[in-house]
Amino acid sequence: MQKKMILEDEYIYETTFANGLKVYIHPKAKFVQTFCSLQVNFGGRDFRYFYGEEEFSLPKGTAHFAEHLLFENNGDALSDLFIRNNADINAYTSRRITSYYFSCQRNFSLLLDALLNNFIDYNFTSASIKKELKIIKQELSMNDDSSEIKAYKSLLRMMYKDESIYQDIGGSKLAISKINEQTLRQATSHFYHPENMFLLITGNVDPKEVITQLHKHPFVTKTWPQHQPIKHTIDISDKLTRKSKTYKKKIDNNIVEIGIKIPEGLINDNKINHYLLANPFFSMIFSPASKIYKVLKQKKLYNFSFSAAPVIEDDYGFFNISMETKKPKAFVKTIKKLLFEVPETKIDERIFKAYKRAEIGRAIKAFDDVKMSHILIKRLLIDNINIDTFVEDSKRISLEDFLTYQKLFVQENIYLIEYLQST
Repeated sequence: MQKKMILEDEYIYETTFANGLKVYIHPKAKFVQTFCSLQVNFGGRDFRYFYGEEEFSLPKGTAHFAEHLLFENNGDALSDLFIRNNADINAYTSRRITSYYFSCQRNFSLLLDALLNNFIDYNFTSASIKKELKIIKQELSMNDDSSEIKAYKSLLRMMYKDESIYQDIGGSKLAISKINEQTLRQATSHFYHPENMFLLITGNVDPKEVITQLHKHPFVTKTWPQHQPIKHTIDISDKLTRKSKTYKKKIDNNIVEIGIKIPEGLINDNKINHYLLANPFFSMIFSPASKIYKVLKQKKLYNFSFSAAPVIEDDYGFFNISMETKKPKAFVKTIKKLLFEVPETKIDERIFKAYKRAEIGRAIKAFDDVKMSHILIKRLLIDNINIDTFVEDSKRISLEDFLTYQKLFVQENIYLIEYLQST
């Protein structure tokens, strides 16, 4: 077991078991609550993949469907035990991962055993599949009714050819109807293997005691089959259409979605850590002190619905601006003019340093709270960022790195979707 220093008086212990499971333990002795999460590298994009050298496919939405079913694996409702112990348990599926997580104030060892018990063997029945199918179809219907989600998905479709980027995590009603016991066995065999998972624990625990407990658990002692590497291919080449208007009768407000695409060559440049760079850059460009914010406010084109955030994945990335507005024409004209000015805007080095310090400060402050520190470390691990050096790596971000992003705000990288009320 390795001990690594994250910050002064903040350490993480990590080890890899013989079955491939990676375990990270972040002890915080002064806190009452403990957080635990098991991450499976299986998400919404994994409907087309290579397992070893062989190509496989699954119905879209299989990862999300499996997440639902595994809460009642082998006929046991996992949440019942946690409720009896006043503990919270939940799960979610993203594009890249499925995460099962719980928090508790007592009986951590009992609950850790219960969580891992759920992933030793899998028993899916036609009855449980049919039951879950009905529930998930209702979820998908709710998404179908959301104009905001439709507008965002339309933006993704315009920007990217690859459906693994814009496909709904939950799949479609037609796709999930094809999920059966056989497809779920394939999914669990390929993805629910310890070598394709990692366990993170944050809170009032003794790392040595936890490792000793895990060494004895059937999830670790079981003889697992050999796991093959999982690979994906993706097409993020440019598309020709860069703007679209759709008129809708049944929407409450006009919706504008803008994407500033990070080109393929730049997103694949290993010298640039987009996970560390994107947030401070975008925070500075759209801060209350920025020209963009001030002009939108002055022209009364800014409201509470305005949002601007980077979207960074391991295989694509873009900057997203969203807005609900009663003045779509004026907003689009103004925001486009402001975005085209970004490459020529001189960035004050003092302001750059202030935003970089603020981003680092937020990360350090997260360690004052057991839940926030767990969320931060989990994100760093998912994004393959070195936990023990990320603060120093963030300090090394230069103004020159910011200029790399600044040059992206040109016509060829900007995509625009308008969902407008029909009169």
